Amino acid sequence: MIVNKQNKRGFGVSEIIGIATVLVIAAAVVIPGLREIASDIITSTKTWVGTRMSEIFEVSSGT
Repeated sequence: MIVNKQNKRGFGVSEIIGIATVLVIAAAVVIPGLREIASDIITSTKTWVGTRMSEIFEVSSGT
């Protein structure tokens, strides 16, 4: 039985460069979008917490 040794090759430099390229492109596309989403979440949370805190600790101004 003849074994084809070409199918048993390990990871090469070109595969590593390809993976690195995909990761760099993904980071360039995804990270700006995540920053915007995170900013929106933080702003919404601050507004929500501020509203709840003012409701909980409401002080009468006429006393």
